[in-house]
Amino acid sequence: MKVFPVREEKMLHRKLAASAAIVATALVAAAVPPFASAAASAPDTPRQDHSSQVTTVRYGPITIPAASGHDHGETRNRIDFNVQKPCDNCFITGFKPNLVYEDGANANVNTGPMLHHMVMGNHRKNDVVCNGPQRIFASGNERVASVLPSGYGIKVGRGERWNMLYDLMNHAPEKKTVYITVTYTHESAPGSRLKPVTPIWMDAGGCLGSAYDVPQGVSEKTRRWRSTISGTLVHMRGHLHHGGHSVRTENLTTDKPLCTIVAEEGGSPEFIDLHGNSEISDMPPCSGDPLGTIHRGDVLQITSRYVSTGHSHGDVMGIMAGWVAPN
Repeated sequence: MKVFPVREEKMLHRKLAASAAIVATALVAAAVPPFASAAASAPDTPRQDHSSQVTTVRYGPITIPAASGHDHGETRNRIDFNVQKPCDNCFITGFKPNLVYEDGANANVNTGPMLHHMVMGNHRKNDVVCNGPQRIFASGNERVASVLPSGYGIKVGRGERWNMLYDLMNHAPEKKTVYITVTYTHESAPGSRLKPVTPIWMDAGGCLGSAYDVPQGVSEKTRRWRSTISGTLVHMRGHLHHGGHSVRTENLTTDKPLCTIVAEEGGSPEFIDLHGNSEISDMPPCSGDPLGTIHRGDVLQITSRYVSTGHSHGDVMGIMAGWVAPN
């Protein structure tokens, strides 16, 4: 398992503590800039059947500064307003984030770039857990795909506007120009029989300050949320930092586990950086119909588990994003 000196660990993650606060403030600005981010859409494949299709959207280009010694190059947190969506008045049934070069080749830590985090938000909808803007979905450098169970979709309203928060890092000694891409599976809403799902944001660090410190050894951090909605939980995905072992969510009211995700580091050469250190390469999502049933008033708890060998780690995270089909 990768272990950073405390100074380097804090350098790597110090900008993340403000991520949730930035989403909660900037996305709710009264005046949204009347421009779209530099984004290009490229249809990926033909329709899979009579109603479903796949579209890949490229966001960028984005130039990441060069690393200097052990100090990573970094864009720091940025927000692009009115970013391109894959469709309008539709349902998204799956998505796969990635980071690529101009020619489409994967850009990962083995050549320098790191997708530290990206969050898609909608300032016109309210987040049911944290209030503020609704976070539609998010990803770190693990870049795992999410596929909702058959019969469910994330509704994209007509004229809905999205915003994207992102932070990219660079391990290489020269600057890198990359694109964030998201490959979406979607279908038109008119005539669709899909049930819409509501995102929930379970965050061990808290809604306005996701980052926290962990001591040396094995530690867990928990946070609870009393549900304001009732419905069927159908999908969850997780996010951890270096030293992260696992993250889980359970319904304390019913005493039922909902989802447990165990992290993998360095699962392929792309996730080994230029110094020979491994990055988190996989956090397999939970998906099912249902993962569990949630009632208004039920208490849900997220638990983030870290195994820190040698020393403490600063500014880590433990997050699970889920999607609930309301009753």
